[in-house]
Amino acid sequence: MHRTLIEVIIVLSPIRLLSIFSVALCAVLSAAARPAEAQESGSIFELMEVEGQLTVGAEARGTLSTANTRASDDTYIEAWSLEGRAGESVTIDLISEDFDAFLYVVGPGLGQTLSDDDGGGACHARITFTFLENGTFRVVASSVSESIGTYILRASDMPGPTAGYACGALNPAVLTALPTDGRRRLKLGDVESGTLTAESPTVGEGRKAEAWTLEARAGESATITLESDAFDAYLYITGPGLGDVLTDDDGAGDLNSQLTVTFPQNATYLVVASQTSGGVTGSYTLKVEEPLDLNTLPTDGRTAEVGGTMERRLSLDDPLIVDGRRGQAWALQGRAGERYTIDLMSDDFDCYLYFVGPGIAEPMTDDDGAGDLDSRIVVTLTEDGTYRIIASSLRASDVGSYRLRVLGGDR
Repeated sequence: MHRTLIEVIIVLSPIRLLSIFSVALCAVLSAAARPAEAQESGSIFELMEVEGQLTVGAEARGTLSTANTRASDDTYIEAWSLEGRAGESVTIDLISEDFDAFLYVVGPGLGQTLSDDDGGGACHARITFTFLENGTFRVVASSVSESIGTYILRASDMPGPTAGYACGALNPAVLTALPTDGRRRLKLGDVESGTLTAESPTVGEGRKAEAWTLEARAGESATITLESDAFDAYLYITGPGLGDVLTDDDGAGDLNSQLTVTFPQNATYLVVASQTSGGVTGSYTLKVEEPLDLNTLPTDGRTAEVGGTMERRLSLDDPLIVDGRRGQAWALQGRAGERYTIDLMSDDFDCYLYFVGPGIAEPMTDDDGAGDLDSRIVVTLTEDGTYRIIASSLRASDVGSYRLRVLGGDR
């Protein structure tokens, strides 16, 4: 969320407003006379009373409340002073578990108001800068919305680690705090069963959950599937090097979940079986399998004819391939140097097309390359061999009739 100085006109009491009206008006009019990105210090922030002194190497605690100064966008703001020396660098962190933090810094030599939303990870704000002049700077704590609550302001000479997950994402610590006692460690090829009960711990929005550990090696890939006939499954995976918590709702089709992960480190990862909402419990199954290789998907006798248009119907009986989608594979005999244009068309669903085969390291894919909701892949083959064209739909639940057209084959 970006705000200009003009938008941060403070709502003050009538007495104070009268006393500083002329000064504030001059500041705002001056700001309006030039683009926001070129605004110089002289911000209206500098007219605010400060809550206290912020010192490098220390932190201060404050509270945004309805008693605070209010900006024109209805957010609340508090200012702190910070003494700076030219040439020194500082990192300011605004941390809150109560609101999505938004941070401003103004002062001598900055030329414009510095601002940040989520630079500290999670919903925390961070600004790192170098003092260009000696002087007193203003650090202003605010929020993205009208939210209020407590916060911490920290000034450091070296940036520390960020929260490590995005704003709105689940804190991995919530998952790693779950007990795994009594459940064996998962590995490739395992199929394990469990049960969510009323006594199971909760995560997220009150979802019942059970955690399992999984031993993995760097570069190893696995497809983890969570299935249940009792509840709408929701799957979490977290661990070293993954960044944000990986999640899935219906990736295995129906109400089942599935994630395919390539593990970045030799480490223990956490797999959490959960539900989309609290209340419904019951048994579930966890499967850890080798990821599906589209090059081995059965064609069931389907062969793509160059220059022809083939018609078939995608159904709920077709195998699951990727992200819960169902697909039908067609064999194409190709030779190095040949160039093909492959079109997948349907009046029943939004098409999604895959192409795999010799010399293709990662599957080629397309959504709407043929226009409307139809797909197109144009490819020049690099090796002789059998290739697979896989007809699918963009949404996992969509099925119906389709047409597959293959043109080209010229060297």
